[in-house]
Amino acid sequence: MKSFFKIFSLTCLVAIYSCNDPRQGREELAGEGNNEKFEEKNSRNDAQFVEEVVASNYAEIKMAEIANQRSRNSEVKQIAQMLQTDHSGSLNELKTLAQSKAISVPVEENDEARQKMENFSAESGKDFDVKWCKEMIDKHEDNIDRFEKRLENSDDADLKSWISRTLPTLRSHHDKLKACQEKLKEGKS
Repeated sequence: MKSFFKIFSLTCLVAIYSCNDPRQGREELAGEGNNEKFEEKNSRNDAQFVEEVVASNYAEIKMAEIANQRSRNSEVKQIAQMLQTDHSGSLNELKTLAQSKAISVPVEENDEARQKMENFSAESGKDFDVKWCKEMIDKHEDNIDRFEKRLENSDDADLKSWISRTLPTLRSHHDKLKACQEKLKEGKS
């Protein structure tokens, strides 16, 4: 009986430690879990898309926060606030969708995005604004392309619906960022 309690206690400790593993939820672990869950290639691709977009939303929210803190340009700050609000809403919707589909998602941005954010901490003034706009334009172009491809290739009606609702917002963000970038280049902003 004592050995049963020892084994039971040890099993409980291992289970508790596993649940509190700080790596849990990171992008790599989410991907590994999804690859095991989804056998069909298209379902795996949908899950990978969701993982990437969740991580991208986290990064864009944090980049918007950085712009709100570091920029002195009112238009950049206004766009950053819009991005923060819209991407937070999009992130919450996508996480709900992922949960309904049993897709594991990361709980933060990926390492590459984190490194880019660190690079922005050394920037200030107009240089910051110009580089921030360029980075956000590039991210939105990549995401628009990613969304269009997934919309075309996915068989999941719920995911396609979410993508269709989200794409116009991404395009609007892209247009506003491009306009801001042009003003910054011309010295009008």
